[in-house]
Amino acid sequence: MSGTIGTKVLAIVGLIVLTSGHTGFATVTSDVWANAAHYDFGSSRTNLSAIEDGIRTAPLKAYGEYEDELITLLRTPGSTHAAKDFACRMLRIVGSKKCVPVVAELLTDQTMGNMARYALQGLPFPQVDEALRSALVQANGTLKAGLISSIAVRADEDAIPLLQPIMADPDATVAAAAISALGHMGTQDALKVLTEARVAEGLKIAILESRLSCADALLAKGFGKKTLATYQDLTAEQYPKAVRVAALIGLSKADPKNSIPSLIRILKGQDTGLQGAAGIALLGMKGDKAAKAVQAEIGSFSPAIQVISIPVLVASGYTAAVPELTQLAASRDESVAVAAIQAVAELGDARQVELLANLIKTGGDVGAAAVNGLSRLKGSGVSEALLKLLPTVDAETRAKLIGRLSDHPCPGLVPALARYAGDPDASVQVAAIKTMGVLAQQQDIPLLVGILLKAAPGRVQATAEWAIQSSCAKVRNEGKRIKPLVDAMAKAGTEEHALLIRCLGRLGGIKALEVIRPGLTDKNEAIQEATARALISWPDSAAIQDLAGLAKNASKDNIKILAFQAYVRLVTLPATVKHQPAKTAKILDEAMALAPRLDDKKLLLSALGDIHDRTALEAAGKYVKDETLKADAELACAKINKSLTPHQR
Repeated sequence: MSGTIGTKVLAIVGLIVLTSGHTGFATVTSDVWANAAHYDFGSSRTNLSAIEDGIRTAPLKAYGEYEDELITLLRTPGSTHAAKDFACRMLRIVGSKKCVPVVAELLTDQTMGNMARYALQGLPFPQVDEALRSALVQANGTLKAGLISSIAVRADEDAIPLLQPIMADPDATVAAAAISALGHMGTQDALKVLTEARVAEGLKIAILESRLSCADALLAKGFGKKTLATYQDLTAEQYPKAVRVAALIGLSKADPKNSIPSLIRILKGQDTGLQGAAGIALLGMKGDKAAKAVQAEIGSFSPAIQVISIPVLVASGYTAAVPELTQLAASRDESVAVAAIQAVAELGDARQVELLANLIKTGGDVGAAAVNGLSRLKGSGVSEALLKLLPTVDAETRAKLIGRLSDHPCPGLVPALARYAGDPDASVQVAAIKTMGVLAQQQDIPLLVGILLKAAPGRVQATAEWAIQSSCAKVRNEGKRIKPLVDAMAKAGTEEHALLIRCLGRLGGIKALEVIRPGLTDKNEAIQEATARALISWPDSAAIQDLAGLAKNASKDNIKILAFQAYVRLVTLPATVKHQPAKTAKILDEAMALAPRLDDKKLLLSALGDIHDRTALEAAGKYVKDETLKADAELACAKINKSLTPHQR
């Protein structure tokens, strides 16, 4: 038996199921353990996999057996580096305090030190901390830095006295690791050590960052008062801006009540490095104390600081500041005005409608902010206030105000807007009709139909058609949906009749189809044309047969072509193709006789190519021998064939 085959056989034999003791999990034979000791990187992992499988399936009470074997593997003379590496990885899973002294022997080993730390670092036993501290005294270089890293992860406070002198270690990497570890401790002792430390110039930034980390950790633990001195010291001007900013935010969290005056002083001062941080700190405070302080001073702030401070008022929902914000909304500084307008929109109510309406005329970013602000105002009375203003403003402003009414629906608003559907200014008409379409319900549809019939052709008329379509879409009952249009048709002249037919065509449905169908044979050519084009644009499958007849019998060639293309579109609606592929393919096949042009036949073949059914394949295959359609037919067949399963073929 060769070595490789023998190893595999031993591993397979080694994976047996216990019949007593730990029933239901894989165990490992002594041969597998013996072979594992000779494993080397790059060779077969069969034996290691057997051990991993055993550990993976073992209950917790069986971990001790695996731990014993892994300890033996570490102590076995001749065990390879790779085998010991594997043992450490597995002990990280199954290890107990029993393995700690064995693994600890490897902590200062240049080859195994890092893996030994990996094995011990996550084990929840005080013996691990003792082992790491003991090894730290003996180690040097990267091993020492690694041990410090593990001590930091475990937050071993007993290691603080050991770490203190290491901050002055000649090896900068080791010294930096000690400084960082103390920052992770999050204790008063660690913070004291860091504060009193005297280190090389290149490590001073590391000290500052670790002091911040340590203070932040203490703050998170609820010891905010113990951090005040540190945060206050680190806001001093001699420190880097990033440190000062972080310290200021920390200070505001540690002592929010007493830090507010200091933050306000910073905002009023010249320390641009901290002003942004002061704004952030005030923004993060709960309650309205910060907002009250800002309100009292915001008028004396520079424009840049006013922009920083306004969000503090909004975040706390401090409505008492609306008067100050109203004044700032008229600021000559555009950024201040915009920020104030946005704040007024969040904190204000109907009483601020006139202010925002007047600011629309300013134009630019200020005008845009005022328009958007009218949409965001909350509370009752906003729509009434807007309606009251409409007759008093210029046409451009009136159109913009009407557009905001859709964000503030109230009873009677649609009829109230009807007067502006006849405004002398077309932009006002469009805005009014569009807003009516957004807000209209079933009872408002007759009003919109009347507006449509009076609307001038072009943009206004198109908006009225959209408004009717939008409002009708809210009515589920098809008969009730089209009734206002049908009633209007009974009294309409030719042009109005044609217009109403177009509207019905956009709504679709069987009942609408029954209403317009007679128009195909109407004596008036304009009605015929409107009916044909309504059918061509029909949105659902109800018009399929009508389109087939129109494609065959229309008196105008362009109508025949358009009707045929619409027919193909409705026949191949995605839902129809999905649920009735064979039937759809058969209809398209029969439609070849109706196709008025070569291009239309190619359109049919393209549609057949998208149907995943053998019927479609057979239909397209008929035209492979037709020289004019051969390329399109072959392409369609290839697409269909590719989509079919072997069984379908």
